[in-house]
Amino acid sequence: MKICEVLLLAALCLATNFASAADKSPEPLPEWLLQIQQQKNIRPEAMLQLAKSHEADFHQWSPLQQASWLSELSLIYEALGRHRDQLAAAERGLTLIPEQLSKTHVELLFSMGFALEMHREYSQANDYYKKGMALAIELNDEKLMIHGKLNLAAMLAEENQDQEALETLKQAYGQAVKLNDKGTLASVNAELGLMYTMLMSDEEARKLLEESYRLFDELGWEKSKISVWFNLAMTYLYQSKPELALEIFDKMLKASLQAEDPVQTYYAYFGLATTNRGMKKYDAAVSYMEQADAYLPSLQSTYQLSEHHFEKALIYRALGQTSLAFQEVDLAAEQLGNQRNVSDKFFALHFDRLKAHLYADNGDFEKAYNLFDQFFKNYVGLQDDKRDLQVQKLRLSFDAERQQAKNELLQKDNELQALRLLEIERKRQIQWLWIGLFASTSLILLTLLLWQWRRRRQSPTATEQG
Repeated sequence: MKICEVLLLAALCLATNFASAADKSPEPLPEWLLQIQQQKNIRPEAMLQLAKSHEADFHQWSPLQQASWLSELSLIYEALGRHRDQLAAAERGLTLIPEQLSKTHVELLFSMGFALEMHREYSQANDYYKKGMALAIELNDEKLMIHGKLNLAAMLAEENQDQEALETLKQAYGQAVKLNDKGTLASVNAELGLMYTMLMSDEEARKLLEESYRLFDELGWEKSKISVWFNLAMTYLYQSKPELALEIFDKMLKASLQAEDPVQTYYAYFGLATTNRGMKKYDAAVSYMEQADAYLPSLQSTYQLSEHHFEKALIYRALGQTSLAFQEVDLAAEQLGNQRNVSDKFFALHFDRLKAHLYADNGDFEKAYNLFDQFFKNYVGLQDDKRDLQVQKLRLSFDAERQQAKNELLQKDNELQALRLLEIERKRQIQWLWIGLFASTSLILLTLLLWQWRRRRQSPTATEQG
């Protein structure tokens, strides 16, 4: 399983970070709907309540307003991790404007694709993403095109087409920098950070995720901040810095509990459990997983349900409870399903590997050997050395381009600093000139005063002598 597989769920929550403007239509949208568009990333729970408060009037609206309402509703559900609800809202919206060329139509297509992706229906999701991207290009909407590239890159990465995924993200990054939109740039940095984590470039991933967090913090997009927190903490964990990971997960837990967000609370407990297992604090890991269990019904992602049981299996094995570990790894395989995608096949390899270890732990070495043999055959069958080499070359090329841009900025900054130093030096010279004039003037005045003082002392003597 790739390193970023654990991070995927929280990362995909960032897809809601593109604030949608109202469609350019002669029909104005009501003030409350415009408010939802503007604040859904800042106050998603409150905006959901506002949207629901107008649901009774749904049949009185035009098809465009109905579709706009459903689009905003689906994006709010996405931010809240309610992907089944998101799918239903997006599907309803698309039936209202099946042929319309508008931003709302593009957003509904992207939202539909995202909900399907979260249920690992990658082929269908990709179809919706491509349709949305085609309309975004036809509209010539730069922000939507960047959003589309992030979606398509995620799909490429899931299918293990890392070279194409990185190239797509590279294009999105260049567009986002030129667009100079803070929310868009934050989202691109977040996705690039995950991509670098996948490519084992953890330090670069950390920088990108930290920059993404900074931008989301400035925007006040709390859900996006918490998602980046999770990814950043996991990156620290992969860098063998578990203390830093625990610190972030603790902050994430407090923020999620305060916001009464069951999905993000789950991820906080899950992260704490994973980190404690890595630190061999197995009792604490079990405790956190038990607390995560309470929030499991709030998850609407088949992948994370599978990941949850797999993590519990790892913890039980570390505690020597092999029977419970077997039960959990079987549940993980059951949740994953029939492995329709390449990433599913990679993930399923870990089930076989863990079960082989469990058989060995129980002394059943023949079963362990046979399963290990099958594991290695399947693993080799999924590898593509040529592709991996191309990805590394592309990553290094992108690194070089980004470093060149940084160098150019540094050069400009150095030139500016040099000009500032010259200005400071010029001012210093002027100051010394004034100081010199002041000193010379003061010396002359002091000489005159001293001469007068001496004359006054000498005057009585001269009188007496007279």
